[in-house]
Amino acid sequence: MEEKVAGISIVMPCYQQVAFLEEAVRSVLEQEGVNVELLVMDPGSTDGSRELLLGLQRHYGDRLRLHFAPDDGQADAVNRGMTLARGQLLGWLNSDDRLRPGALRQVAAALNLPEPCWLYGRCGMIDERGQAISRYIVTYKNFRGRRFSIYKLLTEDFIPQMATFWNRSMWESAGGLDKNRHLAMDYDLFLRFARVATPTVLSLYLADFRVHRQSKSSRRVGEHLAEAQATARNHAARLGWRGRLSLTLHLIYAIRTRLVYCLTKP
Repeated sequence: MEEKVAGISIVMPCYQQVAFLEEAVRSVLEQEGVNVELLVMDPGSTDGSRELLLGLQRHYGDRLRLHFAPDDGQADAVNRGMTLARGQLLGWLNSDDRLRPGALRQVAAALNLPEPCWLYGRCGMIDERGQAISRYIVTYKNFRGRRFSIYKLLTEDFIPQMATFWNRSMWESAGGLDKNRHLAMDYDLFLRFARVATPTVLSLYLADFRVHRQSKSSRRVGEHLAEAQATARNHAARLGWRGRLSLTLHLIYAIRTRLVYCLTKP
């Protein structure tokens, strides 16, 4: 029998994503060599998600914990899940994304400190069928994220949320997600993490981000960029002239991203 390592809790906010939900759940609970629980937070899906989850729970038992209750949005759902989580290592995975096999074993090995710590790895991009896409974007993000500084993060959000994990003391030190943010709440969280400790950077693929027509990131690009800019502005104000320089670069990168999106949007 494989030795089990540190307990990990993954929170999964879920709403009307039945097409991708089973793959997301299995990608967490079929990780080998780790003691992992998954908390799915569903405020009331009507697309068959509830029935699917209840069926999966019969298979996975109490490692799959289901919470069907109204919430105030994605950030609130994640915060509630983190409060209920029993693990010392934490992360969140949206219900249309997936973890790579072996990802959590790597996370458990790297996050073995009692003091606040966090890490991020690499993330692929997939389409609705699970096929790899946008290789140039993936390569660019990997290049930007290969070395970390808070000033670099202020210029552009290059950290893949679904490939980022932390320990409980980091979550408690930095605080949870800001419920007033709906698109850049992970960016704000990671900037707060960075003020507590520098992350470990893994050159391993830990997850896949799914691009599809119904995802917020696909439908609300302009709003997402605007919220990220406001987030960067808030954090840059605390970091003097280097923060102001980083913010200027952030505005330039945001213009470039808008142009790229407009040129490539079907």
